[in-house]
Amino acid sequence: MALEWLKSRLDPNKQQGANRRNQRIDAEVQMIARRFSHSPYQGVWYDEENRDWLVIPNYPLPKRFRDRHCDLLIVFPETYPETPPIGFYLNKRFQLRNGQYDPHATGKAYHGAPDLTDQGWHWYCVQMNMQDKGAWCPKADHHKPDNLWTFLNMVREVLTNDV
Repeated sequence: MALEWLKSRLDPNKQQGANRRNQRIDAEVQMIARRFSHSPYQGVWYDEENRDWLVIPNYPLPKRFRDRHCDLLIVFPETYPETPPIGFYLNKRFQLRNGQYDPHATGKAYHGAPDLTDQGWHWYCVQMNMQDKGAWCPKADHHKPDNLWTFLNMVREVLTNDV
C-alpha cells in the first residue's frame, strides 16, 4: 500500500496513464467477451492484474489451415490504446492445407514484440503503419474504432488471406 502511494507521488502522470489503460482494456475485453463466450468459442482469458495479455482459446482458423482451431494471444503494449499490439501469437506453428506455412507466422518476434517462443507461443508478424491515412486512431469512446474489435478484424483478415 505504501509502495503504491510512493509510486503515485513520484510519477502521477504515469499512474494516471496506467489507470486509463487498465480501464480501457477492461472495457474492451468485456465488449468482446460476449461474442467469445458462446459456442464454438470458450470465452476469453486475460491478465486482470496488469492487463498485459488476452487469450482467446479455441479461436477458429480459416479453411486455408489444416487445423481448424488455435489459441490466440494478444499482448497489449504499455501505451495501449494509443499504440496497437505488435502482431499476435498462436499456440503453435500451423500448417496450411497445401503443406506450406504462412510466411508471416515467424515464430520469433520482431519489431519490439516480446519473444514468447520459450513459452510455446509463435508470433504472427503483422503491423499497422501508423503513418498511413486511416491508421490506428482510437477514440475516447471504446465502442468506436480503433479498439480490440479493430485489431481482431485485422487478425481475421491476415489469417484468411493468402499472401
